[in-house]
Amino acid sequence: MSDAALIDHMDVPILVGDPEANAVHMNPAFERSFGVDAGLSLGTPLAELFEGGGREAMLRAVASACGQGASVRCRIRERGVGWCAVISPIANQGEQVGVVVLLTEEQAGADQLMSLRRELEAPVDEVELGLETLLEETGGRRNPGHRARLEETLRSVERLRKSLDEMSTVLAGRQPAARVEPFDPAQVVRQVADATRERFAERETSLQLLAPTSLAGFPGDGPGLERALRALVDARLACREVPARITLGVRRLGPEDAESLVVSVSETPRDGPFESTFPDDPALMDRLNALGARVHAYVHPRLGRTTILQMHPAS
Repeated sequence: MSDAALIDHMDVPILVGDPEANAVHMNPAFERSFGVDAGLSLGTPLAELFEGGGREAMLRAVASACGQGASVRCRIRERGVGWCAVISPIANQGEQVGVVVLLTEEQAGADQLMSLRRELEAPVDEVELGLETLLEETGGRRNPGHRARLEETLRSVERLRKSLDEMSTVLAGRQPAARVEPFDPAQVVRQVADATRERFAERETSLQLLAPTSLAGFPGDGPGLERALRALVDARLACREVPARITLGVRRLGPEDAESLVVSVSETPRDGPFESTFPDDPALMDRLNALGARVHAYVHPRLGRTTILQMHPAS
């Protein structure tokens, strides 16, 4: 049985594109689900087979899969139905010869999730207002420690609000827009350190910070980097064999390295040496890929293990 015949017998929508990302084959399940006639649509750019929001998401995902040479996932919404798409490049002897798109229908409940997301707006507003009032009228003025805690909590509320906005975008079947604006990576690393100090104390793990006073002006997604770095730290503090010390470092390389940014999370073992690098979290790796971060991990029997994020300035 040929590959095309096998695809045609599968009861999930499948779309195949050529190296220029034009449709060269679609199975009957795709035709039924998306109301497309293969006889009229072959040769059409893959993205144009989908509606507005899905078209943009598919265009970006196909370009990313072809550019990276690795599978990319995205969500789209077509005719009121949510779909999860996996876009994979097709290679033959190292040469890219096309792309295949496999779509699975999402479980019902997206509308309910969107409704719940809207219901969260009011309590988030109330929490923010209450914190701002406390910051202005109570311990925020008299106690520097209280003020720092309130300011960090307000930043957390702002991150929550942005995440809720991104949730709405995803539930609507669109890709969240990448945030690209100048930020200070050194400040981001300090904020992560300040936000996790209590957890370090609870796990009896020391925290070391290696960061210059300022690296202001690096173009990229500052909030996205902060969330990813916080997730890296939280995972290491949550593991069974918690390290004796975690060192957070950040520096900016010179023009010979395209002035890229390097953020590191280094772990010093508590007892014996680490046997391997820290396990990858697929969801976190997707988040780091979206930031344009290249991830390098190393392990040394005496020095411990290190995870390095290298990011180039976003345009």
